[in-house]
Amino acid sequence: MKSPWPVLVLLLALSGGCQRLAPEEAEAPAAPAADVPQPEPAAARSEAPAPPPAARSRKLIRRLDLHLVVKDTEAAARRLQAIAASLGGFVSDLNAARSGGVLHYQMTLRVPAERLDRAREEIRRIALRVEREQMSTEDVTDQYVDLEARMRSLQLTESELRELLAESRERSRKVGDVMEIYRELTGVRTQVEQIQGQLNALQNLVGLSTIQLTLEPDAAEKPIVAEGWRPNETVRSSFSTLVGFLQGVADLLIFLVVVGLPVVLVILIPVLLLRKAWKRWGTKPKQEVP
Repeated sequence: MKSPWPVLVLLLALSGGCQRLAPEEAEAPAAPAADVPQPEPAAARSEAPAPPPAARSRKLIRRLDLHLVVKDTEAAARRLQAIAASLGGFVSDLNAARSGGVLHYQMTLRVPAERLDRAREEIRRIALRVEREQMSTEDVTDQYVDLEARMRSLQLTESELRELLAESRERSRKVGDVMEIYRELTGVRTQVEQIQGQLNALQNLVGLSTIQLTLEPDAAEKPIVAEGWRPNETVRSSFSTLVGFLQGVADLLIFLVVVGLPVVLVILIPVLLLRKAWKRWGTKPKQEVP
């Protein structure tokens, strides 16, 4: 009769292997049923990818042109400067010319674009009436995006040229090859700076709106006499005219003495001599013929 120990050992080994396999089977996820809907991932539930920054915000240049009739142009100009400063802007240009005894102003204000409507309301309050008002909006988004794309491309080219230049120096290539790469790098860098300047200019125009203002005084506030009578200026002008006339007479006399007298003498002396000779020859007695 055979011993039962080998059979028991074999059974114990099989039972231990089953116990080791059981946790691995428990960790495996169960296959979902075909008729049970599974939740979609968060990325799939999103409606659409986020648009690029250039598509989310438009680059708009806004301009406002106003022709105002005010009671006092000088006071209005000071008030406009205060309005621009209170809104975070400034006066970029100011021209004043006196006409009819009062000052007429041409002003240019720069205010943040988001405060343009508020600036328009405050400016209109100081006017007796508005003669002209015009607002324009220019969309430069496409131009801005195009410049950014060109600059990124040039910056990549610049980076590659810098790497190529460093590699050429390490390998001690010919001076002509190194200088050619350096010239190309300088040209690309110049283009990058030019495009950056254009982007800065566009961003400045987008961030700060421009307000063109014309200030005209009200006709009722203009003085009756634009310029007062100034007798001292009349006296000075009269004396100046008299002095000019006397100077002209003196210049004429000097001219006659210096130039006219010698000319007269040069002409008159030969004439007198010829006349005298003619008289002498004309009065000579004629000889009688025998």
